[in-house]
Parts: sequence; C-alpha cells; structure tokens
Amino acid sequence: MEQINREFKAVIQDMTHIYVGAQMSVAELMSYEDVPFKVKAVFNKFFGEEGQRDEKICVCLGKINRDDFVYQAVKQLKLKFKVGFYSEKNGKTVYKSKTLTPDEYLALHSSDEKYFDEEVVFNKLALLAFST
Repeated sequence: MEQINREFKAVIQDMTHIYVGAQMSVAELMSYEDVPFKVKAVFNKFFGEEGQRDEKICVCLGKINRDDFVYQAVKQLKLKFKVGFYSEKNGKTVYKSKTLTPDEYLALHSSDEKYFDEEVVFNKLALLAFST
C-alpha cells in the first residue's frame, strides 16, 4: 500500500482542471512551486491551522461536516474527488476509479466501504470565480 501512497502526490493541470494528489499533506502542497496560488490560498484559508498542515489532504477533506462553511466552499469550488476501489471479478482483484461529487464523497467517507483517495479535482473556472 505504501507504493500507492507515493503515486498520488502530484499536481497536474490541463486546460480546464487542476488535479491535486490526495495523499500529499497540506504542507507538501504549499511547498510545491508549480501549484497555482489560488489553490494554495484555498488550502491555507481552510486547512492552514498548525495541526492540519501535516495531515493528508484527503484526511482534511474527509472531516468536513455538511453544516460547516468549508462544505459550502467545496460546493462553490465544484470540487470532485477521485477514489479507487478494489473489487473481485472472475476470481481476480480489479482496481477501479470513480470520480465523486462532494456529497457522494462524504457519504462514502462515513461508510465502512474500503476505498483509496487518489485526487482532488479543481474546476479552473469555478476557482477563478471563487474569492476567499
């Protein structure tokens, strides 16, 4: 499982989205030079407290409560969460990925189902319109 942890510690961009590896800590995200400033500003505002900086991004986002202001910000940013599942198919273990909305992700996070956090996906247009 440690090999998987190292694979999801990157920040990648395309024309419409920014993909942040969910296995990196908030402090690691802040240390990367190629992370857009607005992404850093969002994480610094909502997860910049001393105790949260060393936590993985997926842990910070999994603790969100639907009544919190952070939840409203996540919805406004139109964040998507890419998670992986191991399943059995024809006697073989198969790894599948799904992209979830914030509501689906929080429901999965509070369930007993086994999954693995891969990425947090930012919509660039929503990020542009967002003000912290």
